[in-house]
Amino acid sequence: MLQIDPVVARRLMSSHRAARDDGARISELTSRELDVLRLVAAGKPNKQIAAELAISERTARTHVSRILHKLRLSSRTQAALLAVREGLVEVQREPG
Repeated sequence: MLQIDPVVARRLMSSHRAARDDGARISELTSRELDVLRLVAAGKPNKQIAAELAISERTARTHVSRILHKLRLSSRTQAALLAVREGLVEVQREPG
C-alpha cells in the first residue's frame, strides 16, 4: 500500500480544489471576457487586444480588470497561466 506524507497529501488536495474552483470561476466570464483572456494569455498588451477586438483601449483595460476580479487573480501572468491550465489556449512550442 502506498503511503503519502500528510503534508504532501494536504498540498495535493488543496491544489486539486483550487484547480476545480478555477474552472468554476471561468464559467462566470462572458464570451467577450473569454476572448480577452485568450489574448492576454497570448501575451498581447491592452492596445493590441483593443485593436484585434475593435474596442477602445480603455474597454480592453476594463475587461482585463473584471477578468482578474472574477477569477480572484492579481496579475495578467496568473490569468495567462490559468487560461493555459484550463485549455483555453494552446502553448506554442518553438521548433528546436
